[in-house]
Amino acid sequence: MTSVGTQFRRLHELRLQLKDVQDQLAKGPRLIKIRQTRIQETEQQLVLKEQENKDCRTTVDRKNLDLKTKEAHLNDLQGKLNTAASNREYDIIRGQMDADRAAKAVLEDEILEWLDRVDLTQKEAAAIRQQVQDLQGECRQFANDFEVKAADLQQVEAKLREQIAEAEKIVPAEMQPQYRRLVEAYGADCMASSENGLCNQCFVALTPQNRVQLNSGKLMFCSTCGRLIYPME
Repeated sequence: MTSVGTQFRRLHELRLQLKDVQDQLAKGPRLIKIRQTRIQETEQQLVLKEQENKDCRTTVDRKNLDLKTKEAHLNDLQGKLNTAASNREYDIIRGQMDADRAAKAVLEDEILEWLDRVDLTQKEAAAIRQQVQDLQGECRQFANDFEVKAADLQQVEAKLREQIAEAEKIVPAEMQPQYRRLVEAYGADCMASSENGLCNQCFVALTPQNRVQLNSGKLMFCSTCGRLIYPME
């Protein structure tokens, strides 16, 4: 005949197995959520980088417009230079043209720099876009794999619940209410083995009387942590 300690140890093991299966079932959605959050964050990075690229293009367009305006002004000054009525007027126009040419050269350098930034931000956006696609693919694959795994885990969970329901028949009727409260509060940790006179949940020593009663097959609840104690065979 199987001893009380062995029977309760079996019940405890079943509850621990059930907890492990339930933890795996709960872990999947959390990991999927983490992946989805990472995708959203990367998509936001892409939006910002695309906006940066757009802003760079806008700046290039504006500076090109400024350059065309400067070139048109230079052409206008060249016409005035050709019709200057005096040396003083000629020198004034030449000075204005020199200043415009210097400003034009600065604009051309700035346009080249901004074009480089357009190319850089475009490449960075493409890299982030690829990262988004990779993360989306990895998330879909993980979700599909977990869906298959979850189906198997749910079958295991159902089987364990049946085994636990059968194994719980050894809990005396008068202890059932408190046992149920412990299950509700602690799950798989509702029980604790006792070895060398200690509760293996809180590691507090049992009284000599409780040790004798426990070794004789009488169940009890730990006076410290409240767990249902069974003797370790």
